[in-house]
Amino acid sequence: SFYPQRVYKMAYYRKQTKNHWARDDPAFCFLQVIMLAASSIFYGFAFRIASFSAIVGFVAKSILIHWLGFGVVMASVGTVVANRHLMTAERSSSHVKQNVEWLYAF
Repeated sequence: SFYPQRVYKMAYYRKQTKNHWARDDPAFCFLQVIMLAASSIFYGFAFRIASFSAIVGFVAKSILIHWLGFGVVMASVGTVVANRHLMTAERSSSHVKQNVEWLYAF
């Protein structure tokens, strides 16, 4: 949507009702995978990869290793760094413990 206030309100209400910032639906990940697959196929055609099986292997490597593998590693590292080193130490008695969710970091 083109309305930042509406997006913020939806994220805020999700945080208040479900107590997490990450979205429940995998729609954005699905769109990323589709676009990555399409760009990998076009890359294979543009650089004349020899066979169809080589293009399929290139698409699988792009999605599984580069997108999913590197995403999991970076989300894990980012979550650990954020939760251990970027949290404020001062908390009042009425403060709810906050932490960065792994799914939000991914």
